[in-house]
Amino acid sequence: MQFRILGPLEVLDDGRHIDVSGQRQRTVLAMLLLESGRVVSNDRLVEAIWERKPPATSRTQVQIGICALRRMLPAGSHPGPIVTRSPGYLLRMAEGQLDLHAFEERVAAGGRAAATHQPQQAVKELRAALGLWQGHALTDISSKPVRANAVQLDERRLAVQEQCLELELRLGNHHRAVSELGSLVAAHPLRERLRVLLMTALHRAGRQAEALDAYRQARAALVERLGIEPGAELQRLHRMILAGEEEWGTPPRIQPFIKVTAPAAQPNGPGSGPAVAALPAVPAIPAHKIPRLLPADIADFTGRARAIQRILAAPTRTDAPRTVVPVTVITGRGGSGKTTLAVHVAHRLAPDYPDGQLFAKLSGAPGHPTSAAEVLRRFLRALGVTDEAVPAGVEERAEMYRDLLAERRVLVVLDGAASECQVAPLLPGSSGSQVLITSWRRFTGLPADTRIELSRFRRESSVEMLMKIIGRRRVVAEPLAVEKLCRACDDLPLVLRAAAARLAARPHRAVADAVAQAEAVDGCADMSRRPDELRHVEQAVRTCMTPAYEALSPEARRALRRLAQLEIPDFAPWVGAPLLECEPHRAQDLLDELTESYLLDAVVDQLSRAVRYRFPAFVRAFALERLAAEEPPEEQRAALRRVLDTLAYLTGEAQRRSGYGDPSIPDEPIRCHAMPRSLIDRLLADPFAWYQQERAQVEAAGRQAAEIGLWTISCRLASSSTVLARK
Repeated sequence: MQFRILGPLEVLDDGRHIDVSGQRQRTVLAMLLLESGRVVSNDRLVEAIWERKPPATSRTQVQIGICALRRMLPAGSHPGPIVTRSPGYLLRMAEGQLDLHAFEERVAAGGRAAATHQPQQAVKELRAALGLWQGHALTDISSKPVRANAVQLDERRLAVQEQCLELELRLGNHHRAVSELGSLVAAHPLRERLRVLLMTALHRAGRQAEALDAYRQARAALVERLGIEPGAELQRLHRMILAGEEEWGTPPRIQPFIKVTAPAAQPNGPGSGPAVAALPAVPAIPAHKIPRLLPADIADFTGRARAIQRILAAPTRTDAPRTVVPVTVITGRGGSGKTTLAVHVAHRLAPDYPDGQLFAKLSGAPGHPTSAAEVLRRFLRALGVTDEAVPAGVEERAEMYRDLLAERRVLVVLDGAASECQVAPLLPGSSGSQVLITSWRRFTGLPADTRIELSRFRRESSVEMLMKIIGRRRVVAEPLAVEKLCRACDDLPLVLRAAAARLAARPHRAVADAVAQAEAVDGCADMSRRPDELRHVEQAVRTCMTPAYEALSPEARRALRRLAQLEIPDFAPWVGAPLLECEPHRAQDLLDELTESYLLDAVVDQLSRAVRYRFPAFVRAFALERLAAEEPPEEQRAALRRVLDTLAYLTGEAQRRSGYGDPSIPDEPIRCHAMPRSLIDRLLADPFAWYQQERAQVEAAGRQAAEIGLWTISCRLASSSTVLARK
């Protein structure tokens, strides 16, 4: 079976076309092919099909689409190519099945031939690679995530064409190259490297007037559309043609798509052939157009040595030949120091990217993340494009942005990304640049070379940060108080920094005094008071939680607010169903969304493998603030009662099924909300084991029910708990 994505999506079985019908099935297959050999998550497939507004049945429809694809793609006597792998699906590929793989192999072969001074063989291999293309990649798929990947493939194709044409010119095939370069320049009028190659080919073909006219057209296009003059190399080439110079210098190339070494003169050795003249270098960015947008690094940066080492060791353009942009994704809960780490590492990487560093904060105002169109406008202006020359549409801006970065080494830092769709237009199209992305989401749908997941500081890093901010003497003088302060701040760098800044402003105050109030509310005793008791970190907490909260779906925000009412250590997935009055599978999806955004922690029991959820420090306090601000008290109480009611029902049912008799009949009926009988039977298959797992939650819920006056529920929980605890 053969798969083709270098053009319209095609599937062939023994030369026979297989009709993959339905736009959804074609989108799913395209995503699997783009990530062949790697798992594509359900969430990413849903986003590819419906983007920001998937229906409630989206996961089911994806499963239906996968089943349809499996029927369309014959497997013969072997297992089918599409395999289910958590958290999604994987497309298995044998060698030679995908045209993209064949393209990459041919390009690599061309690179090896060029590096060993065999330019004719290199051209042959690159022409064979380009011959696999049947148009723009996946041109018949309209999905934005697919298009984002397809654009990168098209950029790779163009880079190979440039390299191939350069080799053609070095071999003296300038007559043949002129027409091809003319078509490419017409399609990509702002790509200066193509203009350099076209002018060189025309000049060597004895067509000096046309070469000079090509320069005039290039200048007109750049001035009219970008408001800038041609680059230094184009201008130098223009002057050389005017002066009638025939010899060309050999300045070092910048950003070759494949590594090419200029052949040495070997008249009788391997690879000998026509003399090859060197081409002018790629235009450099004028000094005044080099953007330096990185925020200032912090002098007291602390910890994260392993993460820094991994990022600095990530693949770069100077390693083995690459065809995709190196991308590093840094994720973690609010306050873990993602932005600080990204900026710190970016300053260390800056010398490797002399053509500039771009930085954008994508989180924007609460509830209004910065659009890709706005970021592209800022980036284009930083790269020297005038306001009048910036295109109106986001796709045109992205094209201009990729074109400007095509031959440059630029570091791009995207801070606080909310979704893959927001990031996709901001990725450069060529591998000379590197991208650092931070997000409060796990971002598993975005292909990346390196993934860094930050957690809280190790305690020694927390203490080291305090020493740098408030002084070693104060830390050494009160080691116990310092430990308590670190624990009260949950070892989160952002919160620790806010607390330390307040202490630094009050050098007369003991550390022990600063944590006295925090110690009084440590743990779960009264989490809602934590931001008010720790007033010096209140704003830091809100700052780091708000972007993640605002990026949630409305249902997930409501789930987080209502879950915060439960004064229990942790909870099982079923809790979401009565809380929101929804189907259990929908509640599970919302809990997964909260976990993906680091607003809930998922803990897997090592023995039973059951999943339970709990609030990270500070999140519950933040959620309670949002609850008070966004939901009427009657709705809060009704949601809390449904959960406590259901827990009381399950506890009584566990007592009955354990053979201890029926629970006593309460004054008011105990109800089970939004829990199908099949789920109840599964939970209580071993009623005593269920109770042992939920015992701490049952006891805490009983106390909470009594505190808010739900005496019937409290009595039922206490009565059944007493009976079940006897065993």
